[in-house]
Amino acid sequence: MRIESLDAIYAPSSPMRQLETGYSKWLDYIGMDELGARAEELQGRPFTHLPELVKVLREQQAIHGPISPVLESKLDALADGEAFTMVTGQQVGVFGGPLFAVYKLLTVLKRAKQAEIKLKKPVIPIFWMATEDHDYAEINHVFVRQPLSRQLRKEALSTVPLAGKASVGELEFDRLKIELVQMLQRLLLSEAETAYTTMLYPELIDLIQASHSFAEFFGRMMRRFVGEDFILFDPHQPAVRALGRDMFKRLITDHDRLNTALHDAFEDGMPHVELNREAAHLFYHDGTRELLTKQDGLFTTKRGHRFTEAELIRQVETYPERFSNNVVSRPLMQDFLFPTLAYIAGPGEIAYWLQLRPLFHVFDWKMPLVIARLGAVLVSANDEKKLAQEGVTLIDYLMEPLPDHAFDEEEFDQSLYAYRTLTEVIGREAGKHGHRFDAKARHVLERLADEMRVEAKRDQYRLNSRRIHLSTRLLPMDAPQERIWSMVPLMNRHGLDLFKRLYDVYEQTEVERCLVKL
Repeated sequence: MRIESLDAIYAPSSPMRQLETGYSKWLDYIGMDELGARAEELQGRPFTHLPELVKVLREQQAIHGPISPVLESKLDALADGEAFTMVTGQQVGVFGGPLFAVYKLLTVLKRAKQAEIKLKKPVIPIFWMATEDHDYAEINHVFVRQPLSRQLRKEALSTVPLAGKASVGELEFDRLKIELVQMLQRLLLSEAETAYTTMLYPELIDLIQASHSFAEFFGRMMRRFVGEDFILFDPHQPAVRALGRDMFKRLITDHDRLNTALHDAFEDGMPHVELNREAAHLFYHDGTRELLTKQDGLFTTKRGHRFTEAELIRQVETYPERFSNNVVSRPLMQDFLFPTLAYIAGPGEIAYWLQLRPLFHVFDWKMPLVIARLGAVLVSANDEKKLAQEGVTLIDYLMEPLPDHAFDEEEFDQSLYAYRTLTEVIGREAGKHGHRFDAKARHVLERLADEMRVEAKRDQYRLNSRRIHLSTRLLPMDAPQERIWSMVPLMNRHGLDLFKRLYDVYEQTEVERCLVKL
C-alpha cells in the first residue's frame, strides 16, 4: 500500500481545501501549530465531571469490545484532569456507513498522536456516535453493484416503529437482524468471491448477532476492523444526559444571546449551509423527538408542549434524559463534556462550524481547532491497469469520467460497404450456375455479416465493461467514492485488516488528500 497526494479529490473551492486559508478569519485557532494555545485555554476551565464521565466511557467500551491497555491508562489521566481529547463523529450507519466515517476515525487517531508529542500529555481520540440523530434514512442502507450497470442499487432496511421521529438510539435493532444478514449476503454476492470472503462473512454475521442497537453494531465494526486505541462515545444514554444537565440549563437561560449570535454569524464568503436560526437548539423527548422553539417567552414544540423558562429548567433538573442537542448545540455540549483540543470535520461540518464561533464566545470559550478529515480515493492495481488501457490518468478521470461507448448501427453498416459489394458480386457469379446457388451464397455471406456484428458488439461490451468498472469503483453514481462505498466490499477485495494497514501508512505521511494505491 502506498499513499500519494491527490488534491484533485476536492474542487479548489471545497471547504476541505479552504479551511486553513480562505476560512481562517472565522476560526479561533488555525492548524496544529496552535495546539498549545488551545491546551492552555482548556486548562483554565473546570471539568469537574470528568471522573464520572470516564466511568461512563468505560462502561460504554465494554459493549463495543476491549480497548488497549495504553488507552486504559489515558482514561485514568483524563479522570484526573491530566489528559485532553480530540473528537470526531458521524451517524451510526449499518456496516460502518460510508467510507468517510472510517476516514474521520483514522484522522482523529493520527492527530491525537501528533498532539501528544507536541503537548507531552495524553490525548484521547473520541468518536462521537450520532445516536441522538433521528434521520433513519441516513443509516439504514448500503449500495450494491449491479451487472453491466453504472447505477448501484440502494439496499435499505425496512421501516421500524418511530423511524424518522425518535432518535436512532431508541429504535429497535433486533427485529432487523434477519434483514441485515440478507443485506450482507446480497452485498457480497454482488462482489467477486475472494480469499477473504469466507473469513469476512462469518465475522460480520457474529457482529450482527452480538449487537442490540445501531450504535453497538457500528461500534463493534469500528473496534474489530480499525482498532482498540479510540473511545466510542454514545451520547444517547441517561447517564450522559445527567452529566450534561448544567449545559442544558445554560442553553435555556442563554437562549436569547445564542440566537442573536447565530443570526449574526453568517458572513459573505462563508459556504452556504442551512441552519435553523429560530430553534432553541434542544430536543425534548416524549415518545418522539421534538424540537423546542421559543415564542412569546415560552418554549414550545409542534405537538403542543409549552414551558416557561423556569418550568423547562425544572424538567432538566428532574428528567435530563428527556433532552438532547441539535446540530448547533451539539458542538457546545461536546466542549462542555470533553477538554476538546480539536474537532475532525468533513466538508459539510466545516461549513456550519464556521458559523458557530460566536456561540462559543457567549460562554466565554473559544472554538476548538477545526481540522479537515482524511479524504481518499482507493485505487487497486486492476483499476490502474484499466485506466492505462483507456489512456487516461486518475486525475483526468476524476475531472471528466469516460462515458459508455455507444454502438452505432449505421456506422457499422457503412464499415461493411466493401463486404456488401463483394456479397453482391459473389451472388451474381454463383447465380450463373442457377438461382439456388445465388440464394445460398448470399445467405452464407449475410450470416457471416451478422456474426461480425455480434462480435463488434462483444468488443463494445468489453470496452464498456472496463468503463463501468472504473465508474463504479472510482466515481460511483458520479459521487465521491468515500460517500458511496462501505467498508465491506473493500475488505472483501483487499483483506480484513485493510483499514488497519491504511492507518499505518497514513500515520507516517503529512498528506491529507490522498490517492491510496492498494
